Amino acid sequence: MSSTEEKIHNLNVSLTGDHQKNDSGELFEFDIIGMNCNGCANSIKTYLDNLDGIKNVEINFTTEAGKVLYEPTEISKVKIISVIKSLGFEASEENDENDSVNLKELQHKKQKNKIFTSVFLTLIIMAVSMRGHIHFLNINNIPENFSLILLIILTSVVIFWCGSKFITGAITSVKNMTPDMNTLITMGSLSSYLYSLLLSFNILFGLNLSAFRGSDEVFFETAAMIVTFILIGNYLEAVMKSKTQTSINKLKNLQAKFVNIIRDGVEISVPYKKVRINDTVLIKTGDKIPVDGIITEGYCVVDESAMTGESLPVEKKKGDDLMSGTLMKNGFVKMNAKRVGKDTMLSKIISLVKDAANTKPKIQKLADRISAVFVPVVIVISILTFTVWYYIIGAEFDRSLLFAVSVLIIACPCALGLASPIAIVIGVGRAAENGILFNNIDAIENLVKVDTICFDKTGTLTTGEMHVKKIYTLNGISEAELMRYVYSIEKQSNHPIAKSIVRYCIDNNILPERNTKDFSSESGFGVYAKVNEKDILIGNENLMKEKNIPVSEKLFISTNSNLLVSINNKISGIIEIEDRIKDEAAEVIKDLKKQDKELYMISGDRESTAANIAGELGIKNFSFKTLPDEKEKIISGLQKENKNVAMIGDGINDAPALARANVGIAIGSGQEIAIDSADIILVKDNLRNLLKALKISEKTVSIIKQNFFWAFFYNAVAIPFAAGIFAPYGIIISPVMAAMLMAFSDVVTVIGNSLRLKYIKLD
Repeated sequence: MSSTEEKIHNLNVSLTGDHQKNDSGELFEFDIIGMNCNGCANSIKTYLDNLDGIKNVEINFTTEAGKVLYEPTEISKVKIISVIKSLGFEASEENDENDSVNLKELQHKKQKNKIFTSVFLTLIIMAVSMRGHIHFLNINNIPENFSLILLIILTSVVIFWCGSKFITGAITSVKNMTPDMNTLITMGSLSSYLYSLLLSFNILFGLNLSAFRGSDEVFFETAAMIVTFILIGNYLEAVMKSKTQTSINKLKNLQAKFVNIIRDGVEISVPYKKVRINDTVLIKTGDKIPVDGIITEGYCVVDESAMTGESLPVEKKKGDDLMSGTLMKNGFVKMNAKRVGKDTMLSKIISLVKDAANTKPKIQKLADRISAVFVPVVIVISILTFTVWYYIIGAEFDRSLLFAVSVLIIACPCALGLASPIAIVIGVGRAAENGILFNNIDAIENLVKVDTICFDKTGTLTTGEMHVKKIYTLNGISEAELMRYVYSIEKQSNHPIAKSIVRYCIDNNILPERNTKDFSSESGFGVYAKVNEKDILIGNENLMKEKNIPVSEKLFISTNSNLLVSINNKISGIIEIEDRIKDEAAEVIKDLKKQDKELYMISGDRESTAANIAGELGIKNFSFKTLPDEKEKIISGLQKENKNVAMIGDGINDAPALARANVGIAIGSGQEIAIDSADIILVKDNLRNLLKALKISEKTVSIIKQNFFWAFFYNAVAIPFAAGIFAPYGIIISPVMAAMLMAFSDVVTVIGNSLRLKYIKLD
């Protein structure tokens, strides 16, 4: 199933209300602690994939998170966790945040202890190995046999305790036939260690082995320094990587931990996850709003900047919505909880950001395929390096071995594995901070390719806050009676036009009729109900024609939208509706034209209304009287012309077009089904965020490409130097220098470059 077909399928599920539980298995989300590289993630994935009852596995090294779709009758969560632990990693359920934090703190403490121990012991190993050159320490008189035994003991601790995670990772990767960074490090360090160990036995026990004839230099310091430098590099990488996840942490910090509620007439304090729908939530000055709901009592001023990017505080009164993740600056209210737990806006945003960060874009999948063959190729190059130096050039065994070890150590593919994930995490997080959510990670790449942008009119280019301009009555009905019928029906709809009519009726003290039944809504057309046993139909010209109600062109008396009201199959009234263009729309359209984007406006309004709006904005291409399925056909038609199309909309009738487009962009204030169908969500109802989304996508993709270039360039240059090709000119990279270069290459070339995304100007 293509991505477009999948989106349309999901849309159809939403439209039909089919929200049944997925019977193909249960999803288990967890945090993983202790991964050294992307290869570790691949090893865990491969191992879990082979277990009975596991249907799908996603492991992300960058965010240290995993997802498993499993069959509970065949395998349990406890078993999955135990398997991960048996591979040398720690894991905890994602929902258990405290447990996860404690595990990470414990892991970092262990990591620091091993680094300090490794550094201390390596300094002693170096001092003992170089005792003939360090006269101020006065250790040059240590007997050789004693120094060899000391070196064996200290180096063994560094290799097998301090560097145990590399050996464990290498064993796992070999079992799974997925060689990775751990394989190269373990082969390199153990080669130096085992060679030195055998040579030491040859000296200590006088074995006179022919392979070591003429050799008396051990390389314990090389093996120890390889492990030490890479441990330090891993720790710096973990610190830098944690900085890339600040956006997710900021979002989590917006969540209130405990909530004061009134339940069964009693005021109690409960964790935010325990709040139920319809609970009365008490919120006072300084409180974080914990769930989504409606104010039932009180008045307040709310800071919504963290969720929408709106810098100015917003005043809220009875009947207004409150959104989780926002902060009450002043006031006291009681709120009726409408969305709680994972259904709140904040939870959904956190979920979207994490899902986006955990999903691999197409460009990273290519890198993973390259990395899968890269390690075996490096091992082959290392073997060839030893063979050429020892058997063809005739170099000493130990010199040939060191060249081979240098190749193993310097050519680690970590940078390739991190090139995309690090940039994606920072880019997605930066977007979330600005009220832009990527519902589909491939949208970051796809948005850069977009050359054509289609806008819905109402609620997207215009405010969507319709205003009743004038009312015309026909067939002898009074304006008051007409509006009572209309109010009775429109108060049951969430459409922007319906809200404007309700607002008009309230302002003019018009009361609805009580005898209203059989309400129905026809997407893109209008609404119907029986009021006082009369058939009332409210909608556009298309709806009237479909119901065979005659409409005269003489009825259309302006360029504004006209809502027709039919009573018992006769046009009895016209409500003239006007909409206003958003303040920023003209500026955004102008900027998009400068970027050579081809622009279209798709509208369901009459030609005169659509032409008026398009003319004011300078959009040459526009449609009118466009039905929902026709919007999708317009998108499809543009795609057949080999255009990469983005669709921006906010209503139910935009959902098919959003699903069909190469990139669907929903205005966050719009209908939930439109948001579900979109690849990108602009939480704040401001078109300037479209320009920000374009810039973030462009910069993120650019950074990813740069990361790949530096990763490939580094290896292309480093391997020949490590293999000793330039040794005749006095240029040699020792295993120790290789370890230093490898350990810090990821931090400098990939993570450092990616962190630039945090500071790009978006305005």
